[in-house]
Amino acid sequence: MSNREPLPAETRTLVARAGSGDRRATERLIVLYQQRIARFVVAQTNDASHYEDLCQTIFVKMVLALPKLRVPQLFEPWLFQIARNACRDHLRARLGWRRLFVSYDRDHDGVAVPEQGTAGDEEAVARAIERLPESQRSILQLSLDGQRSYEDMARLSHSSVSAVKSRLHRARENLRALMMAGDLE
Repeated sequence: MSNREPLPAETRTLVARAGSGDRRATERLIVLYQQRIARFVVAQTNDASHYEDLCQTIFVKMVLALPKLRVPQLFEPWLFQIARNACRDHLRARLGWRRLFVSYDRDHDGVAVPEQGTAGDEEAVARAIERLPESQRSILQLSLDGQRSYEDMARLSHSSVSAVKSRLHRARENLRALMMAGDLE
């Protein structure tokens, strides 16, 4: 889908009906987007333990605000913005609690270097992604799906294709630098 292409007619109809209070249309819309939103949430927060609560919050916000959405073609970027904001709020709250309750321990001084191909590699990448600026994390996550074109990512992030390519390049470069530095505590 390019930046100017509308949502499929069926989705536009669901959005309009859900915005009018049609419960079945709302349920179908949630089913249609639940997997994509769940993947987005887990990638944004690096927290698979809370994704269900976050997804529920996102869809409740969607249902409550849907009657105010005047242009059904903007539904998808609008929904992902709700998800992005919910993830940002979750990360702020989590960071605050971590600052309050994580005490210093000598064991924190050493950095374990995982062997190649282990689950530790995935954890190191996830920690590195978490350290990227939010805009870079967001565009990197959209690209990791592997199913989106630059045009799709531009539409979802309210950006131009050239801006998406530039942000994605910077995100990958910063991720590579973080991985090379190895200081991911």
